Amino acid sequence: MSNPTESHSLAEHEPAEHRAAEPIDLLGYLKRMGHYWIAGLVAAVIVAGALLGFGATRQADPVGSTWAKAHVMVTMPEPKTAALGVASADSGTRLLASYVAVADSDVLLNDAVKRLGDGTKVATLKAATSLYSGGGSQVLAVYALGTDEAQAQKRANAYADALVATGSTILPQSVQGLGTPTFTVVEKAAPSSASPDPSVTTGSSSTAALLESPLIAVVLGVVAGVVVMGVAEITVGRRRS
Repeated sequence: MSNPTESHSLAEHEPAEHRAAEPIDLLGYLKRMGHYWIAGLVAAVIVAGALLGFGATRQADPVGSTWAKAHVMVTMPEPKTAALGVASADSGTRLLASYVAVADSDVLLNDAVKRLGDGTKVATLKAATSLYSGGGSQVLAVYALGTDEAQAQKRANAYADALVATGSTILPQSVQGLGTPTFTVVEKAAPSSASPDPSVTTGSSSTAALLESPLIAVVLGVVAGVVVMGVAEITVGRRRS
């Protein structure tokens, strides 16, 4: 007959890998995590605060992703001589192309920003607006981005009005000597599906837009807090054992 004391002694000296695994006390683990709630709270506040700050910065002056379009007609004065008439006829396409090339003129953008009067920065308006030949040899198309239709149309109208007011001061070299052109807004801003240039990007990426959400910031803050509490319990638990 085997000795109970001897069997118990053998069990104590049995290799650890041969012993039955002890069940995980998940409830106890979660309770012990609560001891580190202060560290979890601090981590949650830091992460959520950082994300909320990032979102506020991004949303303070966004370019937006909604398009609007306005049209401005550029009319050259009647030529005084036959030679000027020929030159004027040939310069129509070059005139529009030249104005497209100076679409980001500081004079033009600063005037448009003043007309907006809503705190929009020059850099933002520059990123939000673009100028294209609108068809024919006399029409320029102004495209503008905004966070909604109202803002996009307001920006397009401000840019178009600024072009009317300052166009003669940024007269391209290609048409100097032919007289000063007249600018007229022939179509106020209206919603547009997109810019004609496919290389123009719109708005924030989906990842950035997601991070700007206050709800996502709070959720990620809570997750960070829980992770910190869990790591703290695991670290201290190892020291105990």
